[in-house]
Amino acid sequence: MTRNFESVEVRWYGHASVKFEDSNGFTVYVDPWTEVMNEPENEEKADVIVSTHEHFDHFDEKAINAVRNRDTTVLSPEETVENVPDQLETHVLRPEETVEVEDRVFTGVEAYNTENYREPDEVFHPRGLCTGVVFELDGVTFYHASDTDPIEEMKELQDKNIDVAFLPVGGHYTMNQDEALEAIKMIKPEKVVPIHYGYIDETTAETGRFEKDVKEKTDAEPVVMNPRP
Repeated sequence: MTRNFESVEVRWYGHASVKFEDSNGFTVYVDPWTEVMNEPENEEKADVIVSTHEHFDHFDEKAINAVRNRDTTVLSPEETVENVPDQLETHVLRPEETVEVEDRVFTGVEAYNTENYREPDEVFHPRGLCTGVVFELDGVTFYHASDTDPIEEMKELQDKNIDVAFLPVGGHYTMNQDEALEAIKMIKPEKVVPIHYGYIDETTAETGRFEKDVKEKTDAEPVVMNPRP
């Protein structure tokens, strides 16, 4: 499903895969994944591809190759840099660090689990594995949270005046839709789009209830986008 936020066209393919295209045609993909994209080789080519961490549903070499051209810049965790296709400009994206591409600034932010465990003493996404990203296109500030629970560092995002936040709400591997309300209250975005639900087993959300809760319990506007068929 495609939605315009001011002059920026945004498409959510499903799960965590989102494409952003500004009025000049500058195109950013965050976590492109072939499993949820329909013929990604026919999509607009990327100026920037952001991979928020090494898990297969967030770093997908096939998807990167499908949407890249020779001038594409990839922002990637250190663990996956060596797997980025050859001849592409690559930068490591870390929390509190910035990368500038064609006058667009991409800032890494913390993302990690505090409650969702793979094993009794092992969370799915420990601190240092994931990096969320904040960037601006056409004056609209976007935040893609990656895989995370509500964390104290989200309070710092208030200073960035987030216009649109893309938050995981599916639970199990990330915060669920109720926990996402805590994140919204810390971030204080103008709008919030729920993602990372409904595709992988054990990630579910009741979007109608989420919309109602966001409207009644936060100051944000909920924007529910259906995955592209």
